[in-house]
This record gives sequence, C-alpha cells and structure tokens, in this order.
Amino acid sequence: MYSRAISISATAAERRAGGHAAGFTLIEVIVALTIVAIAFVGLLGLHNRNILIIADDQDLTRATLLARQFITEMEVVEQWPDTGTSRGEFANAPGFVWERDVEETDLPTVRRVVLRVIWDERRPNNCELIYFIRDRREPDEQI
Repeated sequence: MYSRAISISATAAERRAGGHAAGFTLIEVIVALTIVAIAFVGLLGLHNRNILIIADDQDLTRATLLARQFITEMEVVEQWPDTGTSRGEFANAPGFVWERDVEETDLPTVRRVVLRVIWDERRPNNCELIYFIRDRREPDEQI
C-alpha cells in the first residue's frame, strides 16, 4: 500500500515538473472568442438581409392580391373597359398604385388588360398581371 501512494504522488509531481498544464492558455481563449465574434457578426448580417427579403415578399404578395381584386372588380362593375391607359391608388392600401393599359385584340369581344401594381418606384414592373377580358354585357348594350 505504501508503494502505491508513492507512485501516485510521484506521478503528480512529474506532471507539475513536465510543464504540461491542463486547460487553455489566454491566447487560445482570445482566438476562440475572436472566431465566435466574427461568426456572430456574419449571422446578424444574414438575419437583417432575411428580414428585408421577407418584407419584400409580403409587399409582392399584397400587390398580387390587390391586382386580382382590381381585375375582379373590373369584370363585375366595369364589365367592358375602354381602351387606353389609366392610373390610380388603392383606397385600402396606402402606398400601392395601379396602372392599367387596355388594348384591342384580334377578337372584337376580347380586350387585353395589362395591370401593374407599383409600391416601389424603382421597380415599376415588379408586379404585372396580363389579363384578357371578354365582353359580358347584354347583346343590346354592345356598341
């Protein structure tokens, strides 16, 4: 038993004398923290970019829904729009503007409607809907 205790204490003394300390040095900790900090800065930049992309996608989705609503109202209320270009704002969506171009087609009872919904003047063609509308008026109303 005595020899065993000596060997244990001799092993501990050898570790202390050898200079190999268990743990990290200050330089290793600083290098590790620097790498983690750089990674976090990169991740925060990606997070901000993702937020901007989501906001842009929400605007595009809203513009698409407004365009569909406008076309539906045009079919129901106006039924047969006059040819030409018109522009206006959405009453229920501030900041969103519509532009409509109505053109004749080869068929006398069909017109081509190009509807653009604009919310960012830098990208006016971001949401564009091309639609063909048929004359649904009563035969005695047609010109």
